[in-house]
This record gives sequence, structure tokens and C-alpha cells, in this order.
Amino acid sequence: MVRILTQQGQLIDWNDEKVRPFPDNLVFLDLLNPSRAEELEAESWLEYTLPTREEMQEIEESSRLYTEKGALYMTAWIPVGLDTPEPDNTAISFVLAPDCLTTVRYADPMAFRVLIDHAKRQCQCPMSSDAVFLVLCELIIARIADALQMVEGDLKKLAREVFRLDPHRANAAVEKDLGDVVKTLGRRSALVANLRESLLSVSRMLQFFLNNAATWMRGDLAAQFRSVMRDVKSLDDYTNQQTQEMTFLLESTLGLINIQQNQIIKIFTIASVLFMPPTLIASIYGMNLKMPETEWAGTYPVVIGMLVVSALIPIWWFKRRKLL
Repeated sequence: MVRILTQQGQLIDWNDEKVRPFPDNLVFLDLLNPSRAEELEAESWLEYTLPTREEMQEIEESSRLYTEKGALYMTAWIPVGLDTPEPDNTAISFVLAPDCLTTVRYADPMAFRVLIDHAKRQCQCPMSSDAVFLVLCELIIARIADALQMVEGDLKKLAREVFRLDPHRANAAVEKDLGDVVKTLGRRSALVANLRESLLSVSRMLQFFLNNAATWMRGDLAAQFRSVMRDVKSLDDYTNQQTQEMTFLLESTLGLINIQQNQIIKIFTIASVLFMPPTLIASIYGMNLKMPETEWAGTYPVVIGMLVVSALIPIWWFKRRKLL
């Protein structure tokens, strides 16, 4: 799919309208899951090559941030699917020249959908390639901030649940609740790690842009780009704080699980001690030997009484020591 945005804010879906050739006044060329024919057509109009899907997956910074024929090639990890159970990061390439911004992507993050919706509603749209790039960066950072706020809300809820539970109640409900907390913390930790990776990638991309586009970037946008950089830095610090919170909650939860397991072991230990004296007496009189007292008429009730007393004495002792 190919979408283009002109200087006048006109959005054209290339696949629907079959406009030929590309208009000269476009400022944004968006390729979503492009076919090889669409890539070749875009390269012919742009007069420079676009990165392939394999090249977009490279992790070396020299392969993700470089210049060629006056255009800036920048590939960043952008969060996608934050509203789904399995959020992830996707590689998106931004090829930025003074006259046009070209994006190559194989996923549909929220930031791009918002920009397209604004263009469809004929809202005020940017009229230059660097302005479009700025709007996309702002939308991406805003989306990351919303996700981090969602995580913070989940952490507060988990903290209330963890410290409300009584680990001394050794039952299946408490064990299930603590297990769910550990699973939730694991998912949120993975999400924050993805968001932090995306923030680092966007920060490097913006720094590369500011260092190499100073000669042709609109002067009134420089302050806004620096503001976005400050937002990225503050969100990165926020992810560090959330990582510490999740580590504390995880350690606390594991500590409560250990307390619960110790409580279960304590119950079994006390139960085994309580039954030791009656077991000893029963084993003695269960031996297949002839004993003098077995000939007495009252031996059976006496032995039963000894079993009861030998069980009650440990119970009394444990209660006196406040172990029960």
C-alpha cells in the first residue's frame, strides 16, 4: 500500500486512485507492506534507493543511521500492538530529504494511523518533510508515554494487591493470586523493556537528524525537535523508575511466596510432631510379642487413654509457646 501527502494537505491512496505519475509537490510518501513494483516505482521517482526489509533488521548503528545522495536514512524500533496482549517493536525506516519524507514499514503503529486520520479529516497538516517527521516523532513519543502511564497504573494496582494479601493463609487462593502477580510483572517488565529500546532508538535517530539536517531544516522546528529530545530523556528516566518499582514488587512477591511455603512446611512439621508420641505407643503395642500387661482386663482403654494424652500434651505445649 502506498499513501502520499502533498504540500496542500491532500491525502492520496495510491492503490485506489491510480494517480500517475507521483505529484511533484508531495512531502510524505508512506509505503506499508510495499510490493517490489511499488518499491521500484518509488525509487524511480525519489532517484535514490530504499532500504530492504532485511537491511532494516540490521542492528549496527552504521546500517541504521547514514546519509546517501543528500538523504538521511534512519531506521528506528517503533512500538506496535500496545493494545494487544502481545506488544512488540517493529523496524521502520525514515528516508528524509529536504523535499520529501519516505517511510518504509511492515506494521501499522498508532502514530501513522493518527496522522492519516488527521489528513483525512482535512486538519491542519505540515507542509514540509521535516515538519511531517516532527509530527510523527511527537505521535510516537506520545504513544510511548501513554503506554508507560498504563504500566504505572498496573503497578499501583499490583502493589495494593500484593501488600493486602496475607501469606500466612496457606491456601490455593493466595497461591494463585501471588502467581498471577508474578506473571503480570513479567509481562509488564517485557513491555517496559520494549518501550525503553524504542526510546533509545528514537533518541539516536533524532540526534542523527539534528546533527545532519541543520543546513536545510526549518529554523522554527529546531526548538520543537529539542523539546521532543527532552521528552525522550524524561521518559527514559521514567522507565528506569518503573524498572526499580517492578524489581521491588517482584522481590516482595517472591518473599511472600516463601513465607507461604514456610507456613505450609511449618504446618506439616507440627502435625508430624503431634503424631509422633501416639505413633510410638501404637507401634510398641502393635508388635507381635507377648506382653504381661496385655493380659490385664483394662489394657485396651488404658492404651487408648495414653494415645489421647500423648497427642494432647504436644498440642498444649505448642499453644503455650504460641506456635499454634
